[in-house]
Amino acid sequence: MSASRSRVLFGTEEPVPEARALRAGALEVIVRGPRLVRIACGDVEIWHGAAFLFRDADWCTPEPIVDDFDESISTSGFKLHAVGRFPVSPPIDFRIDIEARDTGVIVVAAQATPRGDILASRLGLCVMHPISVAGAQVEIEHIDGRVSRTTFPRLIPPWPPFMLIRAIRHQYPPGRWARCSFDGDIFELEDQRNNGDASFKTYSRSNLMPRPYWLRAGVPIQQSVEFAIEMPRANTASRRPGAVKVQVGNDAGECPTIGVEISPDDAHAGEAARAALAAMRPGHLHLTIRPDTGEIDWRAIAELLAVAGAELRLDVARATLDKAVEEVGSLREKLYDAGVEPASVAVFPSEQRAIDAARRAFPGCKIGGGTPHFFVQLNRLDNLGHADFLTFTTSSIVHGADDESVMLTLQSLRSMIETLRARYPDVPIAIGPSGIAARASPLGAQPPTDGQHRIALAANDPRTRGLYGAAWTVGYVAQLATTGLDAVTVMSLTGAAGVVGTDGQGPFTRYPSYFVIERMRGPASVCSVTVSEPTRVAAFALRRGDGQELLIANLTAEALDVDVADAVGGTAAILDAETWHAFGSHPDVWHRARGAAQTSCLRLDAYAVASLQWP
Repeated sequence: MSASRSRVLFGTEEPVPEARALRAGALEVIVRGPRLVRIACGDVEIWHGAAFLFRDADWCTPEPIVDDFDESISTSGFKLHAVGRFPVSPPIDFRIDIEARDTGVIVVAAQATPRGDILASRLGLCVMHPISVAGAQVEIEHIDGRVSRTTFPRLIPPWPPFMLIRAIRHQYPPGRWARCSFDGDIFELEDQRNNGDASFKTYSRSNLMPRPYWLRAGVPIQQSVEFAIEMPRANTASRRPGAVKVQVGNDAGECPTIGVEISPDDAHAGEAARAALAAMRPGHLHLTIRPDTGEIDWRAIAELLAVAGAELRLDVARATLDKAVEEVGSLREKLYDAGVEPASVAVFPSEQRAIDAARRAFPGCKIGGGTPHFFVQLNRLDNLGHADFLTFTTSSIVHGADDESVMLTLQSLRSMIETLRARYPDVPIAIGPSGIAARASPLGAQPPTDGQHRIALAANDPRTRGLYGAAWTVGYVAQLATTGLDAVTVMSLTGAAGVVGTDGQGPFTRYPSYFVIERMRGPASVCSVTVSEPTRVAAFALRRGDGQELLIANLTAEALDVDVADAVGGTAAILDAETWHAFGSHPDVWHRARGAAQTSCLRLDAYAVASLQWP
């Protein structure tokens, strides 16, 4: 029996929550339950959304449960009323009221009351400004009445740039202003690109205050925020989307090495997984030794590297500096006895003593430093030693897990690289292992999951195994390919973020992301690519010898047209839900789906990936 469309796209049968478009005068508001997910004027996104959220002592974000929902919608605006609870122990009851008027004013008021004492890292309203406001003029009204005039940062600051906030007024296009004002607590703003989000977030309870902290039984938390625009544009109608234009430009240097993560268990992978690895031929295999890692069969690792025809990237992560120094010192003899010589080694913590110890142990290797966690941990690192390269990982579900937000996190990647280049101008960069899910959390325990639900900060996300994961992978590499990176590690061979496995549903399977990474094999140079709507479509172009290949991914749940005039006369293969139902994970799926690219317009279904090749 063939898999459902939902499972093919998302790796799960979990339904996608409905989103609706409502109006408040010149404002168009996308609403999902009691959450605002986009506030726009015409085609310009002014606010990236607003939500009332609880974050527990480990910074996990349980999805609120709405028990009762009422709405009133008219030509003069709309009102939404929600009553529900955060599913924690003890529960926290909440009510949220949203009123939107035809004057372009929206008020969100929220109240939460714990049924018992409970530890929290945060409880309150969060307002997001979109990543597009980076560099825009902004005025911050502080709680003491002062007004600071500056711009949203272009590079990513390690700590909140704006604090003690009462209101934020910013230009959304030049010459037009929008304002949001807060009540009920002291707010501050941080750059969420630090954690991979495509937004600037304003929230309450300062990072300077102790956390976690106690919420007391029966004591209500009340907050509100008001959104208003000044001088709306005369024409506020949104453009009807047309074909997305993709244009391939000049060579932009060598393609970074694209690799996958392996675990010690992969050393004894079955024949099917080994055959898939041999066919995929990633540029490197990335192995991390963690504090809880047991004995490793290094001779079997050597065999796995030979099967893949790949180099080894080795990470050594320990809880303390002394442990890291001790570990790298003991590794050399084990690896060399097994005939394993890493191409690069990163050691954490990355203080100078650990880096020096790694250089002594592996004199022929590049020695890296940074963090085994997210960009923010590297951006805030003050004691980094002199490393040969910098490294960090990303996850697309640190704060939220809805499909649109996860894809939008891709837009923050280039800002991370630009920020590191400014701070460490001559140090190479290698990113990963990265995936949709969080491999680990530096903040505490991760939320439990069965791998079938979209859960923020979880270690297993089902979309990894669907076409969604393949489109995300194209988007991830496309954002980084022309930035001059040395290496990118995405997904893993097996496991929660595996590109092959069984998913508990049947026989051995190559997931869609496997076939995407297979098309990224080197050596190759990368070409610049211009995409007219990069939030909807991602594109990545490679040149090998006299031929070129263009990978294109639809990052949305809607079918769309892509103008690819550069590839007319070549061949095109599309990996979409129809292809997957027809050919499944057959090793030759690209060849079976191939046909002539006879016109410049390519129709891509939801989260489809296309491979176009031409001389």
